[in-house]
Amino acid sequence: MNRSKLEFLNAKATNTRLMGVVGLVCEWEDDQNRRITQIFHLDYEAYGIDGFYHFMEGDPKEIQNTILGVTGGLGGSFVDINYEEFVFLIKSAYIIDPESIESLVDFEYFKLDFESLYTGLTTDEEVRLYQRLCPAIENEITLLNYFIMRNVGCDYPSTMLLWHEGLIDDGFEIVEEPYSLLKNTSTCLSESGQRVIYRCEALIDFEAHYKIVIVEVELDRSAMKVVKARVVESLEISSIEASFNLNRPEHMMILTIEDAFFERRFHDQNPEMMRYDYYNGRLYSEFNTHNDHVGENPYYLNGDLFALYFFTSDGQLIVGALSQEALEAVDHTFMTNHVYEDSMQFICEVKTDHPVLYSFMNSAYDNIFDFLENWRG
Repeated sequence: MNRSKLEFLNAKATNTRLMGVVGLVCEWEDDQNRRITQIFHLDYEAYGIDGFYHFMEGDPKEIQNTILGVTGGLGGSFVDINYEEFVFLIKSAYIIDPESIESLVDFEYFKLDFESLYTGLTTDEEVRLYQRLCPAIENEITLLNYFIMRNVGCDYPSTMLLWHEGLIDDGFEIVEEPYSLLKNTSTCLSESGQRVIYRCEALIDFEAHYKIVIVEVELDRSAMKVVKARVVESLEISSIEASFNLNRPEHMMILTIEDAFFERRFHDQNPEMMRYDYYNGRLYSEFNTHNDHVGENPYYLNGDLFALYFFTSDGQLIVGALSQEALEAVDHTFMTNHVYEDSMQFICEVKTDHPVLYSFMNSAYDNIFDFLENWRG
């Protein structure tokens, strides 16, 4: 494509910048009046432009399903952006990992045009864009979790929304390279007028190990911003200690599939779910349509998960959830859609003190009952 022959039509991005990722959809028109739709997945911690799809006069259903597949798990909604903001978002993601585009097959259609794109947003314009791409922070726990999360991911530009008056403390650093925040627990230490000091205990997936970092954070309640922050303590822990720290009850519903085509229909009807293949079956992950879990204390990385659907090679469907309410909602959906009448037979529900489903998926068993009989978790 020649950049001069492309006309920018519109673009929209998800308001999930404080989660470290943004889904983006852009439409162009070429000199032959053909509509071009591009879909991006942008990661601002480590992976850069790690998803890209390019459609020329594409099928509307295929485009919509791809948008759902790319953005359905982000927990946000779309916000309209202009050309300069579109370019800023993809360029600022690109510099995180310039090699990321090399593995994107469709990017070859856009590479020459991409290299010619330039925008000159001012700092104020960047801040206003970030503000539109972030939800309102309404409580202290949400502020603390976003603050720790973004700093653990070394995603410093977005933290300007969290620091008082946007003044980032360049001397504050939790880790030297981006990692994943698995859990954060916040405890109030003291209060004085509009100032409050919290102790945050962050569990981090650190290289081949795990690390707990204790951070002391001072907030201004009137502005709902961070005033000061310092690392108090940092120590590495074993995988056993981390597993104990992350333990949460798991609720499972076990069913037998009686319709050989049910999984195919399930996949077609839920394009927003992410699919993963395992030795003993296929997993579909359903995420919440919001990021309310960031306001929970403690915060868990997998708190955005609504339910897991694992289709085993032995003809079972195991539905897993972190709450009984979520499992009941899935059960209600199955009943409403007459799934029990037409496609499956309910066997039982199981509650465990800590997660079992992932262990089963990574085992050599294809029957959950055989696995549970021999499990020593």
